[in-house]
Amino acid sequence: MPATSFPDYARQIEQVLNATVAAGEAALLSIQIDQRSSLRGFVIGLLHFNDASQLHFREFVDASQPEPRVLYAYHYQDPDPGLIFRYDNAAHRPLLPQAEHRHGPTGVESSPAPTLAEVLDEILGAGYLPSEPTVL
Repeated sequence: MPATSFPDYARQIEQVLNATVAAGEAALLSIQIDQRSSLRGFVIGLLHFNDASQLHFREFVDASQPEPRVLYAYHYQDPDPGLIFRYDNAAHRPLLPQAEHRHGPTGVESSPAPTLAEVLDEILGAGYLPSEPTVL
């Protein structure tokens, strides 16, 4: 169900994050919810996975829009820290056919905008994480 306000949107993000943490897949190191109005605000956070990889994410949201994420970035990195992938819609040089794109080891490609839940599904379901946690 689409969010009708920024607080509603932020609660949905918190539910996605809490489910990942409750499943033992990651620890939420930080989250910042910065409400600018009843419809707009920022959500910024950092998840630390069991293998020491991290997902840095940020969204600027306008819940009055059909696609509420005006700006977003989901940056997943290994412990070194080396880029595994990043989705964002920042302006790019050279220009891409669409704003939404994915950075990966082989370059940049146009990509539909995933939700935070879809990014977490990609991380947890694509074999990025080892089956046993890394002992630090």
